[in-house]
Amino acid sequence: MVDMLRKNEGGLWSGTFQAISYVAPAATAASFLVEETLYVGASTTFVFLLALIGVSSAMYMNYVFSGKISHAGGYYAYVRAGLGPKWGIFSGWLYFVNILGALAGFAVLFFAGVLWPLIPQLASNPFGWIPLAFIPLVLILVLLYRGLKPSLKYTIIGGLIEVTTLIIISLAIIIRLGSHNTLIPFTPHGNSFGNLGLATVYSILGFVGIGSVITLSEELHEPKKTVKKSIVVGMLITAVVYVLVSYAMVAGWGINKIASFSSATDPGFTVVDNYFGPIVMIIFIIVTLNSFLSNGIAEGNAFSREGFALARDGIVFPKSLATVHKKFGSPNKIILIEWVVIVAMTLVGGLIFGPFEGAAIITAVNGVALYIVHILANFSLPIYGKKTLKLKMKGLLPLALGPLLATVVYAFAIYGEFVPIPPFPGNVAPYSIIAAVLVGIVLTVVLIYKKHASDMDIIGTEQDHIKEEAIGEK
Repeated sequence: MVDMLRKNEGGLWSGTFQAISYVAPAATAASFLVEETLYVGASTTFVFLLALIGVSSAMYMNYVFSGKISHAGGYYAYVRAGLGPKWGIFSGWLYFVNILGALAGFAVLFFAGVLWPLIPQLASNPFGWIPLAFIPLVLILVLLYRGLKPSLKYTIIGGLIEVTTLIIISLAIIIRLGSHNTLIPFTPHGNSFGNLGLATVYSILGFVGIGSVITLSEELHEPKKTVKKSIVVGMLITAVVYVLVSYAMVAGWGINKIASFSSATDPGFTVVDNYFGPIVMIIFIIVTLNSFLSNGIAEGNAFSREGFALARDGIVFPKSLATVHKKFGSPNKIILIEWVVIVAMTLVGGLIFGPFEGAAIITAVNGVALYIVHILANFSLPIYGKKTLKLKMKGLLPLALGPLLATVVYAFAIYGEFVPIPPFPGNVAPYSIIAAVLVGIVLTVVLIYKKHASDMDIIGTEQDHIKEEAIGEK
């Protein structure tokens, strides 16, 4: 008998800050913003706005599906709902790759890469980043294993402090800029189509974590209402923060010398130090580092629920691993196995490429994997509306057109990753994406061949845990 995840473990603000912590705006300002300026210079705010439009369209799909389906597998349940179990398996694998890469690349390696230069005793040692990487690794393991409530409490408190600090610092920089404020960051400013595409890969990654709340839908109070509200509130808060932070950092650095932003060590910290001095900079550093930690916890919540759902359906993991800790209510076996995989990926990526470059490569892989899953879910939505909801043309049009812009933006971001394929080590990401897709195809074919028709039918559906709930009520 498959274990059940605990219900009513959180409400609206738990879901909202799960989304915001996954987004991690302070950590993004310290990491992805550096990558974006490398490609598009001062036009980072423009790229964030471009991503915001696409992600808003994408969240329409999440919004509609979350009001109909509550499933720990999140996107793969959405894809399965319209496109069937075969595509559900494939998207389940890619979503697994996405969150694995997000954890190892962003929450762990970027954390170590940002903190490493700040500690002289470790900065001179080529392996000095390794003990720093285990700070988020250990915290993630402990909080996830002890259940959802401790994790959500951490993300709510940390998220409130983070958002408030970012807004105050950004507004203060903008006010102090005075007549030096400019509209250039809000324009393409002569950037090529390809460069904008590459930058979009990173800027979209800065937003799409809002959808992670769907993986907690089996555990939140009144999930079909709570998840929808969490998506909307999380989007609004994140949009305000990103526009303010991206502009303040670029304009605060100086448009005429923005080329040096991407090559500087922790340029966001430098901007804050220049405007406010060391005390405020230290506060900003602490908030940023905690942003990585909160992000890792939020990603860990999503990763463990995704892994649990996959195990429950016999995808990637055997069903015997779909267990829940009797005291803490956490998917304990999945958490332990996934943690070992995250540690291995962190060490391999960091030792080969270094923590910062390794993080950039891994997050590019996880980003494209997520874009593919989102595109599949976008196509799944109108089909689900026709097949399951029995909607007519008038009702189907919003389901088809609402996510359309997101599909275009995601396709644009994928294009930017592959055209042109950069030289080594930048080419590791696109080739790894191709490998992940091929593995997903093989996995799908093998499971189709091995599973009985009845097992295929319940993949990505609510049937398994609904049956268990019914048995429990009896």
